[in-house]
Amino acid sequence: MDDHRTSESLEHHVADTSRATNVAQQMAAVLVRDTPDYLDVTVLSALHNAVLGRDPETAKQVVHDLIANGVTAVDLADFYIPEVARKLGDQWCSDELSFATVTIGSARLQSMLRSLGPDWSGERTGKTAAASILLVVPQEVYHTLGALVLGGQLRRKGLSVKLVLGGKPQDVANHVESAHYDCVFLSSSRGETLESLRRLVEAVKTATLTPLPVVIGGTILEVEPIETITALTGADFATSIPEEALRLCGLCDGTQDDSRAKKRA
Repeated sequence: MDDHRTSESLEHHVADTSRATNVAQQMAAVLVRDTPDYLDVTVLSALHNAVLGRDPETAKQVVHDLIANGVTAVDLADFYIPEVARKLGDQWCSDELSFATVTIGSARLQSMLRSLGPDWSGERTGKTAAASILLVVPQEVYHTLGALVLGGQLRRKGLSVKLVLGGKPQDVANHVESAHYDCVFLSSSRGETLESLRRLVEAVKTATLTPLPVVIGGTILEVEPIETITALTGADFATSIPEEALRLCGLCDGTQDDSRAKKRA
């Protein structure tokens, strides 16, 4: 059977498919990927079913029940919720779930994350903050769960974190100019171009007389070598390991997330 589509329409179809694939990869990806071996598949299944259910209140109840049964809030935030997010992204890529379903599911996961630790979701400022970090998710990066997970981890270490979603170069420059930060973390994805990251880094570096250290993290490290990322963007460092990012910026102050430090037998 002949294909009567024009060359132009075929090009648009290919471009749309490529964009959808990039978005799916972003939905499946989070910054923290050191998933431990002890994750319980029944917990993962319960969360997965809850975020895809018809009643949004079910998700809240499942979280309550899991914590009552001994699953820690930190494990839910740092491991179980990101793992479910990756599963949703994988199901989108394989056409098992629609865009609308994954979007709703991801929104419910983010709601779970916020409910687990209100203090992890807001900025921590004042004398108790060990240091201040500007955490930026660039514009057109559709999935922000990874940055929210990272922000929670950093806040539990006593750090002040300002999260900027959909950050454009001028927006980032304004934040750097108007407040004190010790470093800037850029959360990037596979779909992000090095040129767009370079513009963000440049905005940070030129906003103050003393340039702040910039760290690029995220799934872009899965497709680009660290040396290439830093060389072509002007970033000081590139890593997706929070502790390493802090150490590279000179912020390794020995703080530790006590709730995670308590290992289960």
